Amino acid sequence: MKMTIETAELSRALYRVQGIADRKSTMPILAHVLLEAADSGLTVSATDLDVGLSGIYKAEVSDPGSVAIHARQLYDVVKSLPTKTLEIMREDNNWINIKAGASRFRLVGMAADEFPTLPSYAQVKTFSIPSKDLADMIDRTLFCVSTDDNRHNLGGIFCEAPETKMLRMVATDGHRLALCERRFEEEIPIDQGVIVPRKGFQELKRVLSDTSESIDKVELGFSGNSGVLRAGSVVLSTRLVEGQFPDYEQVIPKSASKSAKISRTAFAEALRRVSLLSQSRSYGVRIGFSPGKMELLAEDPEFGEARETIDIDYQGEELHVGFNARYLLDVLALTNDDGVVLDFSDDLSPGVIKPLEDTGFLAVVMPMRI
Repeated sequence: MKMTIETAELSRALYRVQGIADRKSTMPILAHVLLEAADSGLTVSATDLDVGLSGIYKAEVSDPGSVAIHARQLYDVVKSLPTKTLEIMREDNNWINIKAGASRFRLVGMAADEFPTLPSYAQVKTFSIPSKDLADMIDRTLFCVSTDDNRHNLGGIFCEAPETKMLRMVATDGHRLALCERRFEEEIPIDQGVIVPRKGFQELKRVLSDTSESIDKVELGFSGNSGVLRAGSVVLSTRLVEGQFPDYEQVIPKSASKSAKISRTAFAEALRRVSLLSQSRSYGVRIGFSPGKMELLAEDPEFGEARETIDIDYQGEELHVGFNARYLLDVLALTNDDGVVLDFSDDLSPGVIKPLEDTGFLAVVMPMRI
């Protein structure tokens, strides 16, 4: 194997797979990236057996071949090189020789046939949606995915098509829930809801955030317990989360007896200030509602208390509810509207936060006893 490739191009390819190559695995090959040089260019692949990523990149290949190289080590070497291009050549016993200007590196490699075979999804029925919309939907739900290994069925984003051309994504960790839905021009062929693991969407976001390549559309498809996501020249495959996602519609209150309209910016800034004295109490902030006013209160037995009042549009009876300030701030950061609506019924019922104008996003936050 022998080829010449732009340093920036290979660095970009290796950056994309850093989150997938598993350095902690008991299988050493999973910490490696597979390089396959052919007339069509260089294919760079990585997998942890649950999520796999493969992309094709421009390269001048004079001698086709393949080899597996430690992903992190190769990435550190390539991004340190000052030259515009570099040459990679495979030597005997899978050693790799890298030449870039006056720099020379020889890295230990592994045989390509030891690398796991990535699944082929040529027959999977896919649908395409704008990448910007998908990235936004991921942002608005990924923060709610559970990190508790004992709650496996909450370890991903639930995707379904409640209507023919609507994609809905839902995530929850048991303390809060986020729902985002959008309508598209193309039909969404998801017969039954699927749970895409957190890592699958995290790695897709890494690809979409790469501004050096303009990706307008993303293709998604699901078959059995697997899913495929195509973005430009990159194909990401993922094993879907097994298990039943909770009946999230039972968590979202159907109606609320009280509703407050609040300036998003004023609410977020007040929360940040007041929560500075709530950290020892799990960021708990007590929020009091009265006609036209909202009072935020946080207390720390060791350091003192913080209190702030802001004007709101609220005409209900006086009520006090405790919330985790971080949960509220996470939602407010993902809202583009100037105003938000906070719906609730009493101090023990969950609160529903949604933008004033954007009807495709809402979050449910469970109250705290303070």
